[in-house]
Amino acid sequence: MTSPKSLARVTGVLYLLLAVLGMFSATVLDSVVVPGDAAATAGSVLGSRWLFASSLLTWIGIVVVDIAVAVTFYVLLRPVSRTLSLLAAGIRLVYSAMLAAILPNLYDAFLLLTDAERGAGLDDRQVRTMALSALTTFSTGFLLAIVFFGVHLVVLGSLLYRSRYVPRALGILVAAAGAGYIGDSLANLFVAAYGGPASAFFLVPALVGELGLTGWLLVKGVRTAQPDRS
Repeated sequence: MTSPKSLARVTGVLYLLLAVLGMFSATVLDSVVVPGDAAATAGSVLGSRWLFASSLLTWIGIVVVDIAVAVTFYVLLRPVSRTLSLLAAGIRLVYSAMLAAILPNLYDAFLLLTDAERGAGLDDRQVRTMALSALTTFSTGFLLAIVFFGVHLVVLGSLLYRSRYVPRALGILVAAAGAGYIGDSLANLFVAAYGGPASAFFLVPALVGELGLTGWLLVKGVRTAQPDRS
């Protein structure tokens, strides 16, 4: 039977892997998409097609690792509250499913721009417009998925706070990270000209919370004190 400390360190390694994969994927996507400019976006994708193709594989890896993290957190935190740990895992799996569901948009955009047969019967302008539309659909879907991820972190933070496995302040930071993701995603979806300092207001707590959790799990694992089931 795997000890809580070992399971926590495995979760920390998985979380670190998610950070690396997520940074690569997001950087590639941000570098090729020029909002509102289909021609420039098409040129960026074609100019770095192998990098873009690599990011497609990376997104698949993110989904797989996220599912694994949902399972390890469930097993680790089940002694604290079976109900809440199941809820946290379920919400993270919903997030993973949403992410998997929007990945074909990236693949479709790539095929439209690199496979002549995919765009047969369409002129260049139509192909570029459809590719940008697919990429925009992915970005919108990702923002919606992140709302669920944020809810997961709020529940996870509550579990960590009660668990005594980690400092209670870390549980609060993880819950705050979830709230930050929710706020940032909703603002991106519904607030015009959102960004800059306003985005930092939401994302800095998210960054601190997730990095803090990853570092603690990797270095310390978990405390061995009995979890608080109250």
